[in-house]
Amino acid sequence: MKLKEFNPFLFYSEQLQTLLEKASKQKNPALWLHKNNVRSILFMLEGLTRLHSNAFEEKLFDKWNKRFKKLEDVFGEIEQYSTLENELKLNKNISKEILKYFTVNTNNYLVKCNQRLQEKDWFNNKLKSFDYKLSEFDVEYNQEYIDELKYSIVDEIQSILNFTKKSNFHFTKMEEEVHELRRKLRWLSIYANALNGLVQIKKSDKKTKFHINYFTKEILNLPYNKLLPRPKNTAIIEFDHDSFFALSWIIGELGKLKDSGIKIQKLADAIYIIEDISIDDANKKATTILGLKMNVNEAILNQASNVLETFLSKDEILNSLVIG
Repeated sequence: MKLKEFNPFLFYSEQLQTLLEKASKQKNPALWLHKNNVRSILFMLEGLTRLHSNAFEEKLFDKWNKRFKKLEDVFGEIEQYSTLENELKLNKNISKEILKYFTVNTNNYLVKCNQRLQEKDWFNNKLKSFDYKLSEFDVEYNQEYIDELKYSIVDEIQSILNFTKKSNFHFTKMEEEVHELRRKLRWLSIYANALNGLVQIKKSDKKTKFHINYFTKEILNLPYNKLLPRPKNTAIIEFDHDSFFALSWIIGELGKLKDSGIKIQKLADAIYIIEDISIDDANKKATTILGLKMNVNEAILNQASNVLETFLSKDEILNSLVIG
């Protein structure tokens, strides 16, 4: 891959390297990186390597995808526990002992992250090796190259549709089905941003009536939905405008449902450990403390099933996402 002026990999690699250099001088590098949104950059690099690993038979992309993912996963745990702690602090029915469970887990993952950063040489110009390896691939951003990426995205879309057929939109597992499906959908959106202008949005003259209003003010104004301009002298992938914005809506909607489910689960885990009661009683207590109905998990799964069936089967949003 020629290390020319336009290169999405180098764009994010340089950003990550800058953050790592600054973090290495901090007392708690992992905490500093977390507060400076390193996870977003890791998502971009993870997305680029994931897409290229699927499109091209190059070990480099798969190898570095695993490295970016392992680091991003740890930051994901830090974010999850720290976010929940801040939210649960506002609930007067939650004891200090329960809140401490989240503080301890946040700190444990910060320690784990700092160890990984040191042991895996992230502070020792590790990314220079990645940048050097990229220079071995002489690839132009021409139509042939872009088509390979496009075919890979289309394959992922088909994989998502096949995934939903297994349950026929009757989901019974939050993590293995709903959360996993959201991850798969989210990558399509991440690719559009990570490719730095190689994906462009095209409006269709055809007006389609959808079963859901995907085009809320919040979705229309999301910064992630404003893609960079087309780079000079490159081919591009075109995404349908309405389908792209609808994709953001479903990712956001599933995120809200996922967060509700995770909050109940993690609070129940804390109660189970701190109060030494059965997991069933812990689940009931967590649900009561949060002011929810006892069948809330079933309700969340039903809602997820309904919106996904409408999005994927009735409105067929993914069928029209990639143009051509």
